[in-house]
Amino acid sequence: MSGKILHRKLGTSHILKPIGAVRVSQGPVLSRYLEQLTECSGLQSVIIDLSDAESLDSTALGFLAKIAIATHARFGFKPTLLFAHEDISRVLDSMGFHEICVMLRGMAGADSQMVELIADQISEASLREQVLDAHKTLMHLNAENEQRFCDLVGALESEVQQAPGAAAS
Repeated sequence: MSGKILHRKLGTSHILKPIGAVRVSQGPVLSRYLEQLTECSGLQSVIIDLSDAESLDSTALGFLAKIAIATHARFGFKPTLLFAHEDISRVLDSMGFHEICVMLRGMAGADSQMVELIADQISEASLREQVLDAHKTLMHLNAENEQRFCDLVGALESEVQQAPGAAAS
Protein backbone atom coordinates (compact mmCIF):
# COMPACT_ATOMS: atom_id res chain seq x y z
CA MET A 1 0.00 0.00 0.00
CA SER A 2 1.42 3.36 -0.98
CA GLY A 3 1.39 6.00 1.69
CA LYS A 4 -0.64 9.08 2.30
CA ILE A 5 -1.01 11.61 5.10
CA LEU A 6 -4.39 12.55 6.57
CA HIS A 7 -5.07 15.51 8.83
CA ARG A 8 -7.82 16.91 10.98
CA LYS A 9 -8.02 19.98 13.18
CA LEU A 10 -10.27 19.52 16.17
CA GLY A 11 -10.51 22.68 18.27
CA THR A 12 -7.02 23.39 19.58
CA SER A 13 -5.74 19.95 18.56
CA HIS A 14 -4.23 18.65 15.36
CA ILE A 15 -4.34 14.99 14.37
CA LEU A 16 -1.90 13.74 11.76
CA LYS A 17 -2.42 10.23 10.41
CA PRO A 18 0.20 8.69 8.12
CA ILE A 19 -1.24 5.64 6.36
CA GLY A 20 0.50 2.80 4.53
CA ALA A 21 4.16 2.97 3.56
CA VAL A 22 5.30 6.49 4.41
CA ARG A 23 8.39 7.35 2.41
CA VAL A 24 10.49 10.18 1.09
CA SER A 25 7.71 11.04 -1.38
CA GLN A 26 5.59 12.33 1.52
CA GLY A 27 8.43 14.61 2.69
CA PRO A 28 7.01 17.72 0.99
CA VAL A 29 3.59 17.06 2.58
CA LEU A 30 5.14 16.75 6.04
CA SER A 31 7.33 19.81 5.47
CA ARG A 32 4.34 21.91 4.49
CA TYR A 33 2.37 20.61 7.48
CA LEU A 34 5.24 21.57 9.79
CA GLU A 35 5.24 25.12 8.39
CA GLN A 36 1.47 25.43 8.91
CA LEU A 37 1.66 23.92 12.39
CA THR A 38 4.25 26.40 13.63
CA GLU A 39 2.08 29.27 12.40
CA CYS A 40 -0.88 28.16 14.55
CA SER A 41 -1.83 30.03 17.67
CA GLY A 42 -3.32 28.42 20.76
CA LEU A 43 -2.36 24.89 19.79
CA GLN A 44 -2.74 22.58 22.79
CA SER A 45 -2.12 19.11 21.41
CA VAL A 46 -0.75 17.25 18.43
CA ILE A 47 -1.55 13.59 17.94
CA ILE A 48 0.36 11.60 15.36
CA ASP A 49 -1.63 8.43 14.77
CA LEU A 50 0.62 5.74 13.31
CA SER A 51 -1.88 2.93 13.86
CA ASP A 52 -2.40 2.49 10.09
CA ALA A 53 1.21 3.10 9.08
CA GLU A 54 2.83 -0.03 7.66
CA SER A 55 6.32 1.40 7.47
CA LEU A 56 8.18 4.69 7.90
CA ASP A 57 11.43 5.37 6.12
CA SER A 58 14.15 7.46 7.73
CA THR A 59 13.09 10.62 5.89
CA ALA A 60 9.54 10.31 7.23
CA LEU A 61 10.93 9.62 10.70
CA GLY A 62 13.09 12.73 10.40
CA PHE A 63 10.07 14.85 9.55
CA LEU A 64 8.10 13.41 12.48
CA ALA A 65 11.05 14.29 14.73
CA LYS A 66 11.08 17.83 13.31
CA ILE A 67 7.35 18.14 14.05
CA ALA A 68 7.92 16.94 17.63
CA ILE A 69 10.87 19.28 18.23
CA ALA A 70 9.09 22.29 16.70
CA THR A 71 5.91 21.59 18.68
CA HIS A 72 7.83 21.48 21.93
CA ALA A 73 9.85 24.60 21.09
CA ARG A 74 6.87 26.67 19.90
CA PHE A 75 4.07 25.46 22.17
CA GLY A 76 5.81 23.82 25.14
CA PHE A 77 4.37 20.32 24.90
CA LYS A 78 5.37 16.99 23.40
CA PRO A 79 3.13 15.53 20.71
CA THR A 80 1.51 12.14 21.30
CA LEU A 81 2.47 9.26 19.03
CA LEU A 82 -0.10 6.48 18.79
CA PHE A 83 1.07 3.17 17.39
CA ALA A 84 -0.51 -0.25 17.00
CA HIS A 85 2.30 -2.33 15.52
CA GLU A 86 5.23 -3.60 17.57
CA ASP A 87 7.68 -3.15 14.69
CA ILE A 88 6.79 0.56 14.47
CA SER A 89 7.26 0.82 18.24
CA ARG A 90 10.74 -0.73 18.00
CA VAL A 91 11.77 1.69 15.26
CA LEU A 92 10.48 4.69 17.22
CA ASP A 93 12.29 3.54 20.36
CA SER A 94 15.54 2.88 18.52
CA MET A 95 15.46 6.37 17.02
CA GLY A 96 14.85 8.06 20.39
CA PHE A 97 11.26 9.21 19.89
CA HIS A 98 10.44 8.34 23.52
CA GLU A 99 12.53 11.41 24.44
CA ILE A 100 10.62 13.87 22.26
CA CYS A 101 7.08 12.41 22.21
CA VAL A 102 4.56 10.80 24.49
CA MET A 103 4.25 7.30 23.06
CA LEU A 104 1.04 5.32 23.50
CA ARG A 105 0.03 1.95 22.16
CA GLY A 106 -3.47 2.09 20.74
CA MET A 107 -5.62 3.31 17.91
CA ALA A 108 -7.46 6.56 17.36
CA GLY A 109 -11.04 6.77 16.20
CA ALA A 110 -12.30 6.64 12.65
CA ASP A 111 -10.62 8.83 10.08
CA SER A 112 -13.77 9.70 8.12
CA GLN A 113 -13.50 13.39 9.05
CA MET A 114 -9.87 13.63 7.98
CA VAL A 115 -8.64 15.14 4.74
CA GLU A 116 -5.62 14.06 2.75
CA LEU A 117 -2.76 16.54 2.78
CA ILE A 118 -1.39 17.25 -0.67
CA ALA A 119 1.83 19.16 -1.27
CA ASP A 120 2.81 21.20 -4.27
CA GLN A 121 5.40 19.73 -6.59
CA ILE A 122 8.90 20.70 -5.54
CA SER A 123 12.19 20.59 -7.37
CA GLU A 124 14.57 17.69 -7.02
CA ALA A 125 17.07 20.05 -5.35
CA SER A 126 14.48 21.15 -2.76
CA LEU A 127 13.52 17.54 -2.06
CA ARG A 128 17.19 16.63 -1.66
CA GLU A 129 17.61 19.46 0.89
CA GLN A 130 14.48 18.31 2.77
CA VAL A 131 15.84 14.76 2.93
CA LEU A 132 19.18 16.05 4.22
CA ASP A 133 17.49 18.21 6.86
CA ALA A 134 15.26 15.33 8.00
CA HIS A 135 18.28 13.06 8.45
CA LYS A 136 20.23 15.74 10.30
CA THR A 137 17.30 16.04 12.70
CA LEU A 138 17.31 12.29 13.33
CA MET A 139 21.07 12.33 13.70
CA HIS A 140 20.89 14.91 16.49
CA LEU A 141 18.34 12.97 18.58
CA ASN A 142 20.99 10.75 20.17
CA ALA A 143 24.52 9.35 19.84
CA GLU A 144 23.36 6.10 18.23
CA ASN A 145 21.56 8.02 15.49
CA GLU A 146 24.63 10.18 14.99
CA GLN A 147 26.66 7.07 14.21
CA ARG A 148 23.82 5.49 12.25
CA PHE A 149 23.30 8.46 9.91
CA CYS A 150 26.75 10.10 9.82
CA ASP A 151 27.84 8.54 6.51
CA LEU A 152 24.45 9.08 4.88
CA VAL A 153 24.33 12.74 5.94
CA GLY A 154 27.86 13.23 4.61
CA ALA A 155 26.88 11.68 1.28
CA LEU A 156 23.70 13.78 1.10
CA GLU A 157 25.66 16.96 1.89
CA SER A 158 28.08 16.17 -0.95
CA GLU A 159 25.17 15.49 -3.28
CA VAL A 160 23.48 18.80 -2.35
CA GLN A 161 26.73 20.73 -2.90
CA GLN A 162 27.37 19.07 -6.27
CA ALA A 163 23.82 19.52 -7.54
CA PRO A 164 23.32 21.96 -10.42
CA GLY A 165 22.47 25.39 -9.07
CA ALA A 166 24.01 24.71 -5.64
CA ALA A 167 25.62 27.73 -4.03
CA ALA A 168 29.41 27.64 -4.10
CA SER A 169 31.00 27.50 -0.65
